[in-house]
Amino acid sequence: MSEYSIELSNLVSPNTEISVYELCKNGESLIAQFARTIETDKKLFNQFSGAISIVERSSSFSRPLPKTKFRQIEGHNLACKVYEAKKGSIRIYLFHQEKTGRIIVTGGKKGNQKKDIKAVITTIREYQENI
Repeated sequence: MSEYSIELSNLVSPNTEISVYELCKNGESLIAQFARTIETDKKLFNQFSGAISIVERSSSFSRPLPKTKFRQIEGHNLACKVYEAKKGSIRIYLFHQEKTGRIIVTGGKKGNQKKDIKAVITTIREYQENI
């Protein structure tokens, strides 16, 4: 059985109105694992940085972002809101946990969205069952 935890994200500013965390599995950040898979591709890594910036902006109470950049994922039957931040072909998946804040789960690429979203929903369920 996997052990999930969260840690305050160092990818976004600590000054956002909504705190942003990273989901860890067995002590390792899932988003950091994803970042390592694309870090040698400069274009993808730049898009990753842009998507992280969108997560940061979405966690501040400024104007709402357009759905082309940040959208709520529907139809998952979870007791939380699940989001997708998009920049180019990179996607970052996160959810909002009441009294905690936003928790970044992992990243993915546009061509794998359906599979990635199913995996993210499963991961969130596993995390919520073990907190």
